[in-house]
Amino acid sequence: MGEKNNGFDVLYHNMKHGQISTKELSDFMRERSTIEEAYARSMTKLAKSASNYTQLGTFGPVWDVFKTSTEKLAVCHLDLVKKLQELIKELQKYSDEQVKSHKKTKEEVAGTLEAVQNIQSITQALQKAKELYNVKCVDHEKLKKEGAQPKDIEKASLKAGKATESYKRCVEKYAAVKMDFEQKMAETAQVSLSADTLYSITSKHA
Repeated sequence: MGEKNNGFDVLYHNMKHGQISTKELSDFMRERSTIEEAYARSMTKLAKSASNYTQLGTFGPVWDVFKTSTEKLAVCHLDLVKKLQELIKELQKYSDEQVKSHKKTKEEVAGTLEAVQNIQSITQALQKAKELYNVKCVDHEKLKKEGAQPKDIEKASLKAGKATESYKRCVEKYAAVKMDFEQKMAETAQVSLSADTLYSITSKHA
């Protein structure tokens, strides 16, 4: 899952991305519908205005052609508006189902979030314990080589011993937390895969 254990964040982002994509498409379709409707109304108004002009003479047939074609164009765009509105309703229905699904998923992976926080915390603690262990062991060996006072060597030995025990406990705790973390991540990945599969199937049949 990477050194910083960001795999869960990636999986959660994938689930959220579906909702964002749905909203973006819905917003675009609404804007398109508004523009198409305004255009259709303008064409209808323009077609009606053709009746105000002289229909006699050389351009009489031309006026009829323009009026009829403009009316048909207005009708076509109004039909498109209706289809867009129907699609928007279907998309909204899907979006609502998606929100419910992701809410359920979020509840299911709540334990994973805790596991991620635990592994990040113990990783930091392990690093600090390792650094302290190295420092205390080096200090102890240095005093022995320099022939320092027995009491100073003993004092350094005690500190090195405590650092060793602390480091050992962190290693053991890290192993347990890591095992739980990997198990939770595997479960979350499966949930995410199921959600992505549902999204793909639904999209294909939308």
